[in-house]
Amino acid sequence: MTIPEITTNYISRKELAKQLGERLRGRPYSEFTLIAWEKDGKGPPVTRIGRDVTYFWPSVERWLRAQERAPDRAA
Repeated sequence: MTIPEITTNYISRKELAKQLGERLRGRPYSEFTLIAWEKDGKGPPVTRIGRDVTYFWPSVERWLRAQERAPDRAA
């Protein structure tokens, strides 16, 4: 019996800050940005294992899609 690697889709806060920032704005976000977003309830969902924080990539993608907004109409 093969046990699947359950951590495959998880990403560290440091790596998420780097990848998300580079993809969205061309330079990494600070880890402190993700910490602030978490405290304000604005960021992607986190998984905490003790003091360690990790992000489930499919949840990050869902969070990112949820940020979409229709453009405001110019008056």
